Parts: sequence; structure tokens; C-alpha cells
Amino acid sequence: MLELLLAAALYAEPVVAFTFQDPRISESSGLASSTDPGTVFTHNDSGDDARFYAVDATTGQTRTVYELPGVQARDWEDMARGPDEQGRSSLWLGDIGDNSARRDLGLLVHRVREPAPTDRERVTTEVPTSFRLRYDDGPGDAETLLVHPRTGRLYVVTKPLAGPAKVYAAPERLDPDGPNSLSLVAEVELERTGTAGGPNIGSLAQRLVTAGDISPDGRRVALRTYTDLYEWTVEGDDVAAAFDGVPQVSPLPETFQGEGLAYTADGTAVLTSTEGEQAPVHRLVRQAPSPVGTEQQQERRRWPYAVAGAALALLLVVRGAARHRRYTRR
Repeated sequence: MLELLLAAALYAEPVVAFTFQDPRISESSGLASSTDPGTVFTHNDSGDDARFYAVDATTGQTRTVYELPGVQARDWEDMARGPDEQGRSSLWLGDIGDNSARRDLGLLVHRVREPAPTDRERVTTEVPTSFRLRYDDGPGDAETLLVHPRTGRLYVVTKPLAGPAKVYAAPERLDPDGPNSLSLVAEVELERTGTAGGPNIGSLAQRLVTAGDISPDGRRVALRTYTDLYEWTVEGDDVAAAFDGVPQVSPLPETFQGEGLAYTADGTAVLTSTEGEQAPVHRLVRQAPSPVGTEQQQERRRWPYAVAGAALALLLVVRGAARHRRYTRR
């Protein structure tokens, strides 16, 4: 498979926004922005208690630790901010990891209302609303949870070691008595980019999806690998259809195990986190659009993806490093 040269990055050179100061945050896996611009939420990967952290977005100091009563953290992999049925801003925590693909009873997603800022060091949240999810086609590993900022619809993106990542949609209305069926709606196959970083697994680090988010205005959806950021345009509220398009690709800073991604509350930048004590959180600010005309870009994007030799070299200016196969939602 050819190593692709990427088009001009959509995001500016990353800068360190802050560094986690709390030694308890040693495996930042989930990341979510807050409606309070001075706060970011994160949680650890498997091995921690059922809790998440509110962190000062400037100093990196932990403001509050929020503990969820009555649930466990089997393998929390991602978190997202989105509305509940009443439109209230809520945090969704995805217990969706399944490295051995053995969770026959399904996955769990816990939802709590977004907490208001507080000076208390430790807070027990309200009893979360938990939803059990089950793939239509059998268990699989996932590290990406998406929640639409307007509709509240939930999506899970898998992390297979071979083949394309699968995008699943939950029912429009989740049933807490479940299980809720996850329907396959899209596939995204990412190629080698040549970007350095990630664990010592070679070019596989460039193709495994480790996190994602939907922009606050619902117009963009982003996925990340250990090394790169992919972003698609969303028309209307159809997130699945967005993956029919060609993504913009931006390299991420080299880190050992980058697994967190969140849009900022105003949607002008993305934040990324990585595992490790005192790990940095990077900010990537969105740049102005390319001067190439929209009509010309759309025309180029109609060209087939799979081309050879010199034709591929011409296309790489405007093509992203992804292939996609769309599924009809059920």
C-alpha cells in the first residue's frame, strides 16, 4: 500500500495548551470540552475508578473529581458532551473497550448532566442513566464515542486491527432498559500517512481510530488515530453521510499513546490528549479555508480514489488519506 502525502493541513501547528498536573490522571483516554471555557473534562483508561476529572484548561490543575455512584469502569475509552432528552448539556462516558471482542452482553454508556463549576475537590454525581448497547453483527473493540450536539444521537466507531473502522449508530431514542441495537451505517478505512508517533506498532498506529468528536455546531465530525486528525463536513444532521466525503487530514504532535480528542466549546480548535503522567494536552486552531475555489475542490473530489502512479500524485493535493464504504441505516 502506498504511503500517501497529505494535502495542506486544515489546522495550524499544534501548541501545548496545558499539562495535566494530577498524578491520578495517568492514562487520559476520554476528553470533552465544558460549557465553561476554562474547564476540560477527562477520564482514565481501564484500571481507574468510575470517575472523571474537571481540569483547569490553563494551568492543568484538577479542579474537581466527579465520582459516579452505582457503576463500574470496566474499560472506559471515550467521553462526549451532548444533550439529554430534555436538551440539557450532559456528559456521556463510554465503557466501550473490548480488546478480546468478548462482551456478548454488550457495551455500556453512562450519562450524567454536565456539572456546574465548583470549588469542591470531590463530588459524587447524580445516579447516572446507563444504556446497554449491542452491535448487530457481534462484539468488537472501540475507543470512539460520538454524540450529536443537537439530536443527542449516539455513534460508536470501532478499532479493528485489520480492515476498516466501522461506524455504528444507536437508536434515535435510547432505552435505559435496553439493550439498544447498534446498526452499522458506515465504514472508514484509513491509509498510511507517514506521520510519526504512537506506540511501537509501525504504520498500524497511523490507521487505528482512538477517539472522535462532533463539533458544537454539528457541521463537522472528527476522528483521530495515534498520529493524525481526520475531519469531515456534515450536511444537516446526517453524520453517517459525512463519511461519504473526503476528509481533511492534519498531522498530530508526536506522542506515545494519543487517545483523547475534543472540539473546544466554540468549535474553533480541537484538543488532543495522550496517556502518561503529566502528559500534555495540545490545541490545534482551525485555519482559514484553502484559496482553491469550492467548485474546483468539489470537482476534484469526484475523481476515483483508487488510481495509480502519476494520476495519484496529481490527486494528492486535494485528496485525504481515507477510503469509505457507506451502509444504509436501519
